[in-house]
Amino acid sequence: MLCYYAVFPTKNLNQDILIGFLWDWLEHSKNKMEGLYIEKTFPFEYEVDHKHLKLQIFDEKYFTIYFSTQDNDKNTHFIVEVIYDMLEEKIHLRFSKETSHDSRYISAVSIPVLFKNILVSPYIKSDIYPLSYKAHHVKDIEAMKVQEHQLPILYMHTTYIDANLLARKMLGLAHVCYCKNQKEEGYIEIIDDHESRIFQLNKKRQSLYQIYELNELLRNEIIKKYKNHMPSYEQLYQNQILHQQNMTMKNAYDYQEEFKKEIKRQQIEVDELKDIYHMLMEDKQKALKQNQKLMQVGQYHDALIYVDHMDKIASYHDCLLQYIQHKAHDLETTQEIYRRLDILNAILKKNGDSI
Repeated sequence: MLCYYAVFPTKNLNQDILIGFLWDWLEHSKNKMEGLYIEKTFPFEYEVDHKHLKLQIFDEKYFTIYFSTQDNDKNTHFIVEVIYDMLEEKIHLRFSKETSHDSRYISAVSIPVLFKNILVSPYIKSDIYPLSYKAHHVKDIEAMKVQEHQLPILYMHTTYIDANLLARKMLGLAHVCYCKNQKEEGYIEIIDDHESRIFQLNKKRQSLYQIYELNELLRNEIIKKYKNHMPSYEQLYQNQILHQQNMTMKNAYDYQEEFKKEIKRQQIEVDELKDIYHMLMEDKQKALKQNQKLMQVGQYHDALIYVDHMDKIASYHDCLLQYIQHKAHDLETTQEIYRRLDILNAILKKNGDSI
């Protein structure tokens, strides 16, 4: 189940900086992976105990960090994803968890410290206000409402809930604003897309429960808003597999088409040889018939009749052999092995010559 999603424009961010954030988070939390050495050659993958880390670049565009851990005590599977769009310079943060049916404990949703460190860093572009653990003091609430902003604004019409506490709980979900000398009105105003709505507070309930409800409300609204536009590691990985399969099929099709074209080219050359052979054989038969007629005439004359048709036949024979030798030589120079090369060499060898 997707519990948290956010997307923010960045500035001067790169994959080395993100790896630094990742390393610092892993080394200073219970997610530390013994023996881990991050190589900056991708894809990179490391697994130890119940923790699994994957780093990969997809489509020469998305640098992705995928970290999953199986909490054996609570039977809960956590997945942390950082997807950095290197072309559009945007960062996507996703946090998911799956709880086993055998689990007797459902943990509260709290975004990973890795996300918090990235959000409050100087590499995230400021919205109407910079992302912060502290609430923002405003003097003119009406002027603030008409300004463009990406995240919703929570304006405190109460002192029942501490504004800075709420800001810490809403980091990456909303900006928390207040004014001094605020009168107690018992509600929080949610300002989003230049529209306002009321989140009513109940002083009979603990403030932390109401903060959790407001947090869940905003998280679900943001996930719903971006559900058709948010990338994920699994989606990018599946797209890569599909692309590789399509390329394999395309390469096989292209090879098959090229093979067909080569067969057609060879057939054309064979047909040309056949045509020349038939033409020379027709000339030879004509010359033989003409010579037979002359020989019959010569039987009735004492004088020697000189006939040069046999010389022409020899010339045709030499011409054919030269053409065959030329074709065979072309095949040798291209270093291509064809069945017809063997046939041509056999013809030349039979007639006293070979390549």
